[in-house]
Amino acid sequence: MTARHLLVGNPGAQSGTAALRIEGALEQMRNRGWSVELLTTEGGGRTPALVAQAIAAQRPEVVICLGGDGTFAEVAKGILATTPRVPLGLLPAGTANDQGRSFGISASPADLARNLDVVAARHLTWLDVGQLGRLDRRGRIDASNQVFHSVGFGLQPEILAERNRDRAAVSGIPLLGELYVDEAVYFGAALKRTVASWFEPTKFDAAVVIDGRHRRFERLTDVIINATPCYGGSWVFDRTAEVDDGKFELVPVTGRRDFLAKAIQHAVDGPIAADDLAALGFEPSTILSGSEFELTFKRLAAAGVASQVDGEEWLAGAHFRLSVLKRELPIITPADFVPPWRAGAAR
Repeated sequence: MTARHLLVGNPGAQSGTAALRIEGALEQMRNRGWSVELLTTEGGGRTPALVAQAIAAQRPEVVICLGGDGTFAEVAKGILATTPRVPLGLLPAGTANDQGRSFGISASPADLARNLDVVAARHLTWLDVGQLGRLDRRGRIDASNQVFHSVGFGLQPEILAERNRDRAAVSGIPLLGELYVDEAVYFGAALKRTVASWFEPTKFDAAVVIDGRHRRFERLTDVIINATPCYGGSWVFDRTAEVDDGKFELVPVTGRRDFLAKAIQHAVDGPIAADDLAALGFEPSTILSGSEFELTFKRLAAAGVASQVDGEEWLAGAHFRLSVLKRELPIITPADFVPPWRAGAAR
């Protein structure tokens, strides 16, 4: 019998060019004799429920995500809401493509046939999933989310929120809405928040408990908790971490200089040794690994700290808890992938 596939994508993404990639993927899958149905994503957080409903109605043997890390998260949430859990295949099409890079799956349109070969082979990897909660003043969870790629608190989420406001402001303006998109709108938001950080109280203190171990950090600009090996398209914080080891990595950032140091030290293609980093005047990174995280933030003249989940703006708050659920999500990955950053793990 012909295997049933569900393809999930957003034709309006990447200024509409994603529609061409979706059509190309559908054509190649059908040329292979696959049975495939298309599910178009929707805004307002509706996509996970749509994915779960489609799985229940169509009973596909594989769900395929065509998109970036945000689309991956939406589709994954839909899969996790169903039983049994259907394997998730990847056709990456995002900018950073951290999920795809972590498993050696290219986002280039030229590699579509190879990526479909990977889906056809059905080699499974079970991905750890984070369960994130924001706590109120009584320590009760008042909002929750699932984490597949990363959680961030501080300046970078503020930039993301600024980008979203700018994107909404120009979306209805003829010509400007077409020009001021993607990297341009993000650069503009980053510039505004960076300039504002010179005059506004952006830094915060963090009390962190990781698997019962207490740490305190002062005057941070960001806290990053990373799930998959790749972060930001080109960084790997822990070159020995596995996606199914039941642990995430927490990285505190103390400012622009520290952010630059981490970009240099943890580059995928050009890692730098700690001695060389010290010779340039940079401190080595603090990387804390664990399965249970509790974070309490204190920031001058602010009720909470901004957050992002899997590259999407989430809720500001002062108290968060994150639990890592081991081997929750089945995804299809290349059987022969050897992470290139492993060669530099001992440097």
